[in-house]
Amino acid sequence: MKKVFLALFLALTMIPVAAFADDAGPFGAPPSLTPAQQQAFETFRRREDELHQQFRSQVLAALSADHRNAVANLIGQLAISSNPDPRAAISQIDSLLSQGEQQAILSAHNTFRQQAKALHEQLRSQMRGQVHGMPYSQNRPGMMQKPEHQPDAGEIVLHTLAHFEPMEMHGLAPHR
Repeated sequence: MKKVFLALFLALTMIPVAAFADDAGPFGAPPSLTPAQQQAFETFRRREDELHQQFRSQVLAALSADHRNAVANLIGQLAISSNPDPRAAISQIDSLLSQGEQQAILSAHNTFRQQAKALHEQLRSQMRGQVHGMPYSQNRPGMMQKPEHQPDAGEIVLHTLAHFEPMEMHGLAPHR
C-alpha cells in the first residue's frame, strides 16, 4: 500500500525520487547514500505518509455521507468488474459531487500538491551530493518533464480513495 501511495505521490508531483525508494540502484548496485541522506529519506517517507493520510481524510470529509456511500459503491463495482472503466467511474463521481464538494476536494488537492512539492524540494536539498557516483540532479536518465495534469474532482476522489494509478501511466487520455 505504501508503494501505491508513493507512486501516486510521485506522479502527482512529477519529481522523480522513486530511485531512492528501491534497495537497488538503476544497475542493480545498492544506492550509495550517506547515513545523513538515509535518515533524510526515511524522514521524507514518514512525512509523505502523513501527508497522504491527511489528504485522504480531507477528501473523505469533503463528501456528504450519501456521496461517500455512492462513491464506495462505484469503487466496489469498479474493483469487481471484469472490464473496469475508470473514465466512466470518474464521470459518475463528477456527476454526484456538489459544487461545494468539488471545490473542497480541488482545494485540498492543491494544498496537498504544494506541501508535497515543498517536501520533495526539502529532500532534494538534503540529497545534494553524490548518489551512484553522479550528482543527484543528473541521476535521472530518461526522465522528461511532461505538462502537469490538472485532474478534476472525480479523478482525485477515485485515485485517492481507490488507489488507482494515474491514468496517464496506462496511456489513457485525461478525463474531460
